[in-house]
Amino acid sequence: MCGDPVTIGLLAASTALSTIGALRDAGAQANAAKANARVAEQQAQLQRDVGQFNVARERRLQRRALAQQVANAGSQGTALTGQPIDLLADSAKQAELDLQALRFDSEIKAQASDTEARFRRFEARQARNAGFFKAGTALLTGATKIAGSLDISNPTTGANNIRNVTPPIPRGNPFRPGSPGRGPSIRT
Repeated sequence: MCGDPVTIGLLAASTALSTIGALRDAGAQANAAKANARVAEQQAQLQRDVGQFNVARERRLQRRALAQQVANAGSQGTALTGQPIDLLADSAKQAELDLQALRFDSEIKAQASDTEARFRRFEARQARNAGFFKAGTALLTGATKIAGSLDISNPTTGANNIRNVTPPIPRGNPFRPGSPGRGPSIRT
């Protein structure tokens, strides 16, 4: 065992660098995951905006188509009663179903992006937690190496300063009355 101050200093510096490196790496991973989460959230909002735009555009096209059907029926002299009005109503119902399909499609895509954002935020928390564990491991490993390199003998006597922590071996059975190590036996 060497208590050389240079060795101890190098071990301490190595430990500090390992700890700082683990924390910075975790911070970088967490920041990247958070940035990816923000991108996914923006993508979700964009999907919703595109969906609204597509629905509005489709609604305009459908109104024009229905108006054209009414104009065609009027130009042919067809009365808007009975079967012709039923056909127009059916066209309007189908147009509304198409609009709902557009809304649904854009919302599904937006929810997928929202889920991606939540996953990326979870990933950021996990990266940060993993960094704390790596930093703690680096600290403990470094502390162990430093403690192992310390010279713990008494400089005056040369004796080891650490007491023997092994308990003495008991003599006899301490749980049996009258055995050595239990004290005087009481006989009646």
